[in-house]
Amino acid sequence: MAVAMEYTAENVEKAVSNFYCNSDLQQEVHQWLTAAQISPEAWSFCWQLLSLDKNVQVQYFGASCLHVKISKFWNDLPADQYESLRNKILEQVVNFGNGPKLILTRLCIALSSLALHSMPEIWQDPIHSLITMFQEELPPLNSAQRCSVLLEILTVLPEEFFSSNLSKSRRNNLRSELNQGLTKILALLTNLMSPNSPQDVFDHALKCFSSWVEFGIPMNEAEEIIIQVFQSLNNEQLFDTAVDTLVNVFSHADSHRFPYTIQKFLPTILQLHGMLNKAINDHDMDVCQGVTQIVVSIAENHTKLILDCACGDDENKKTDIHKLVQLILACSCIPGHYPVDENCSNMTFTFWYILQDNLLDLDLSKCQALLPVFQPVYLGLIENLLIKVQYPTDEVYQSWSAEEKEQFRCYRQDIGDTMMYAYSILREPLLGHLCNALASIIQSNKELEYRWQLMEAIFFLFGSVAESVDLEESIYLPSLLDLLPKIPFNNIKFISTALYMLGSFGEWMSYHPSSLGCAIPLLLQGLSNPDVAMSATMALKDVTRENLQHIQPYIQQILQASQTALENRSLKSRENIRLMSCIGQVLSVLPFNDIMENLKPILTPHVQQMEQLAKEKPSASVKSGLLLKLNMLSWLFASLDTEHHDTAEKKEQNKDQGPKPVYVILQQIAPILQTIVSTWITDAGIVEAICELFKRSLQTLMDDFAPLSKDVGELLAQMYQAVPHIAILDLTKQLIIMFHADTEFSGVVKILLLSICTRTLELFQGDIHQSTDVVEAFMTLLSQVLKKTRKNMLIDETSNVTGLFQAGIVGMTLPENHTVKASCMFLNEFLSMTDTPVVHDVIQQQGQVLLDRILRAVGGESPRMIIEHIADVLMALSKNYLEQVRVWSQEMIEKDGYPSSRCSRTDKDRFIKSVLRERTNKRRVRELVKEFTLLCRGLLGTEYAAQMAQLM
Repeated sequence: MAVAMEYTAENVEKAVSNFYCNSDLQQEVHQWLTAAQISPEAWSFCWQLLSLDKNVQVQYFGASCLHVKISKFWNDLPADQYESLRNKILEQVVNFGNGPKLILTRLCIALSSLALHSMPEIWQDPIHSLITMFQEELPPLNSAQRCSVLLEILTVLPEEFFSSNLSKSRRNNLRSELNQGLTKILALLTNLMSPNSPQDVFDHALKCFSSWVEFGIPMNEAEEIIIQVFQSLNNEQLFDTAVDTLVNVFSHADSHRFPYTIQKFLPTILQLHGMLNKAINDHDMDVCQGVTQIVVSIAENHTKLILDCACGDDENKKTDIHKLVQLILACSCIPGHYPVDENCSNMTFTFWYILQDNLLDLDLSKCQALLPVFQPVYLGLIENLLIKVQYPTDEVYQSWSAEEKEQFRCYRQDIGDTMMYAYSILREPLLGHLCNALASIIQSNKELEYRWQLMEAIFFLFGSVAESVDLEESIYLPSLLDLLPKIPFNNIKFISTALYMLGSFGEWMSYHPSSLGCAIPLLLQGLSNPDVAMSATMALKDVTRENLQHIQPYIQQILQASQTALENRSLKSRENIRLMSCIGQVLSVLPFNDIMENLKPILTPHVQQMEQLAKEKPSASVKSGLLLKLNMLSWLFASLDTEHHDTAEKKEQNKDQGPKPVYVILQQIAPILQTIVSTWITDAGIVEAICELFKRSLQTLMDDFAPLSKDVGELLAQMYQAVPHIAILDLTKQLIIMFHADTEFSGVVKILLLSICTRTLELFQGDIHQSTDVVEAFMTLLSQVLKKTRKNMLIDETSNVTGLFQAGIVGMTLPENHTVKASCMFLNEFLSMTDTPVVHDVIQQQGQVLLDRILRAVGGESPRMIIEHIADVLMALSKNYLEQVRVWSQEMIEKDGYPSSRCSRTDKDRFIKSVLRERTNKRRVRELVKEFTLLCRGLLGTEYAAQMAQLM
């Protein structure tokens, strides 16, 4: 594609053909076509491209060019051409009135854009003139075609209003002008939405009404049309459009202003119950879904009206509201399994949340009065959910696709959330209802084996409300646990859910420690079954974590079952890791000697296996084995915190009681870790796992890690030289922050930092875009070191201070927001070190480069979302180096088109002076920078800019 090609109709036509036919040139051609579209020549060649003998792709590009020129370059057009342009567009609209629809729509959008730019000064009342024009004969269009074209124009007009980039005042003026035409539009649509209209015209009228509803038609002025929309639900061809229209009507942000109008529609809405029942009987899920959408849109957006009517004195309104809620319940329990048999019951979940939220937000007297009204409703909901949450038979479930199974899993989770909302209304009676349901099943022994789905559903719902249940509850949950031994657990899904439920009540068990006698054996049985081991380990971890004060009587049981499960090697990696965490938790309550004695038979085989793997030749299987052992140790170290619940005073008393278990184990495996590093030093996965092991050890040992810090620091330096990794930088940061004051460690810190800085600066010599995660972690490390330790750790005669400063500037240019933020944090700390001569010298030499980078970023070279961080650097620079900034900025102000062609010399001068004046006011400097960057980008004063400024 020749870049120098002129923007002529012939060349554009060739380019469009190339775009669709030659994928190799597509990107280059796209860039050229984009440039052609905004060129001055586009005003001319777009008409030639719209010739009726051109292909659709060319015509579409011509229509798109016309829209782009009108919407974005209206001011380029001389005023004496406005009327002729409008007439030419209308002529083309008529020419394409028979299609193709794609071209007609683009032309209608272009005409809408012209109308928005013209009204009211140039084109007074375009809605009236358009309606009048298309009521007259317009050969070759017949009456139905004229209606369709007019409706297309009127449909896209409000859509173009919302998508146009307008100032707030202009948008308000246009809204006022368009509002004046609403009466004519409603009259037109009322006539067209009649049984005598052609079906395609009726459908188009529905879409047009929907478009104006989104614009903002007062509901009370459109009652007649809304009734017509309801009637059109009975037409199978119009049903989907009518549903979308009604959803827009009742979910519009202003619809709450018309409560009396909505109440008028309630009888009509309630008639949908019959349509829903018929659709259910006919297995017509499309109609079920449409009815549910309408009902939910009314209910979700008008819960306040529902509550007001429910507590009012009008019995008719109360009856209607009761029927509406029952209709929603019917939508919630459409027969069949989601998402295979039905796909709309999930739409109701948000309503049940909003209803309970608004109900509980009422003042106490109103809430107390309404609870008896809605508690039976939520109880009915529970009955429905108990059916909908059930699994199908194993045979049916296995026939589902993976996507259907995942959707069903998410659906069950949504039901679990809905259960919490129901519990807020029903409280303990909900638990009693579930308990009674389970007890009745158990009493009919013959059905136990065949009704596992129902019992599983009950357990799932119990687990869903666990975190909301009062910790003092002592009636229903003990009864539930008493029923567990009577149940035959003969299905994997059933067992998994039962284990999940037990884990959910871990915190409640800490208030009822006797319940552990029932729960622990069931959880440990699950460890021996690989199919439910995931649920068993997760539940065991939750229960042990919450019950450390009461776990001692069960420790030997837990350790024995855990050791057996680990030795069987039937668990997956995550389950091994999780189980090791459980072991650490239960051991943490024992004395040191008991911990080491119990841990030895469990840990020794894994340490030996890790030692053997460390000696083997690298391979995928060896790596997998090493990662498993390292991660198991990491989680053991994280949970084996013997001082986790101790007070600060007790921790101080325990200092002289010898080493902690984690410290002893770390010393034992240190040679193995060194061997692993020597062999796998270039493997990012192994390096990350080792760093994670040390990180968790550090979090557990805290100050007791100090004797190991020197060796670990040397190991980190060794690993970073081979492959820079963010895990190394993160661990280094934590070590330095914790032990920088340790005199024995300080020497290692300086060597470690020097090594890391040198190696990272080498990355900046290559393609640093490939290592932005390392840059982010590196800058975070530097800023924290400067902030916590100041200059003595990082800034001295041996450091490449200039290189670090330049790296920070480069970091500001990278595309990732978090990397830029970290770089700015470092520069802010660096700039604040005004009492350090070497820093002062660097700023004197390189400060102008930083100021240039800041201004270029503000001028448009960097994304707007990070400008706030750039502003902080500008403030730090001007605050600490005021005179230098004043001199440097004057040189930059003189450059034409810098940092943007959209700002004048006066704009730049005013901006710099304002920043220097406000240099100590962070909020004000940020505001100034935001305003200037919008000016530089040509967005100042637009509504879009106002919206984005809130996010910047």
